[in-house]
Amino acid sequence: VNPDSLRLLVNCMCNDNLIMGLCGETKIANKRTSFTSAIQVFEYYISHHLGKGFESVFGGVTCLPGCFCMYRLKARKGDSDWVPIITKPEIVQEYSQNIVDTLHQKNLLLLGEDRFLTTLMLRNFPHRKMMFCPQAICKTIVPDEFKVLLSQRRRWINSTIHNLMELVLVRNLCGTFCFSMQFVIFMELIGTVVLPVAIMLTYSLIINSILNPPKELLILFLVNVGNGPWIPAIMILLTTRKLVYIAWMIIYLLALPIWNFILPVYAY
Repeated sequence: VNPDSLRLLVNCMCNDNLIMGLCGETKIANKRTSFTSAIQVFEYYISHHLGKGFESVFGGVTCLPGCFCMYRLKARKGDSDWVPIITKPEIVQEYSQNIVDTLHQKNLLLLGEDRFLTTLMLRNFPHRKMMFCPQAICKTIVPDEFKVLLSQRRRWINSTIHNLMELVLVRNLCGTFCFSMQFVIFMELIGTVVLPVAIMLTYSLIINSILNPPKELLILFLVNVGNGPWIPAIMILLTTRKLVYIAWMIIYLLALPIWNFILPVYAY
């Protein structure tokens, strides 16, 4: 953990009493160990700065990573009273249960404890905030063998789907209709489920357009499909001014079938 990261997280808590939890950016320490670790660099970056950054706009980050996050124990209510936050009895009781009878409960409690704790917090305090602080940074060692990555992402993907199923039922989250956190969660859930089909249709469309050149109307669509993956890179280049992320993005795109097909299908 960077020396000033904890101070940055504490400052965020002090500046906004509605924040009940927040996390910083987790970077990869073993980037160049293997191809398996290299393909995760850009994925980690966009999952934080695009994923968590966007969710943070609504004050509803759906997963505070267990490796680097901070929760509020209690919040001030009036001048002389306190409200328990992470120590709220309902949260402690549900999070500490050790008897699980259904597959859904096993996915919540046993595969992604950090994500489930975030889900409990948002469900019990929908009007409070879960935030992302990009200035706070830590580093972690990621799997450098594909079989280990496969096992890790199987747990993460299953945990993600089951927690999003819980959160999509919470009606009091920030925003309204299409401009609400509930709608964002719904789109994340649909996007996670249809990833394998989406990547297959995309590649089939590209192959078909090469074998059978499209008409004028389809050309514009294909240009948009081709430019889509580069848009995040352009935005990152403009904001960070670091050309190295273009290289990491190219490696990530080469492994796109792994991220969007192999890992989800193995998890399902």
